[in-house]
Amino acid sequence: MEAGNISAIATAYQIATLTYPSFEVIELLKPLPFERVLELLLIMRQSPRPVKSPLNFLRRAIQENWSAETMPEKVNRHIEYVEENFYLKKGYTIDQAREIVQARKRGG
Repeated sequence: MEAGNISAIATAYQIATLTYPSFEVIELLKPLPFERVLELLLIMRQSPRPVKSPLNFLRRAIQENWSAETMPEKVNRHIEYVEENFYLKKGYTIDQAREIVQARKRGG
């Protein structure tokens, strides 16, 4: 990615959060299309509660494919962990297990 795009991501992040992004946040957002970065920052900005860990919030938003229309919902992480372990024991990879759990949560 070009330095200009990194600068654009950093500027957009600063506008959304009034803080400078960490190296990890930049690395997370760098491979994404700029429009998706803006959408993720909008989701973070619209969060009804303060975001304590922007990196984890953005990671989860990317992983679960959040959009501005689908706001994050409260989840029981313990149940998700148990379900993921169930699929891991059946021979799925961690990414496959997470995808199955997410699909089941979405009703698919």
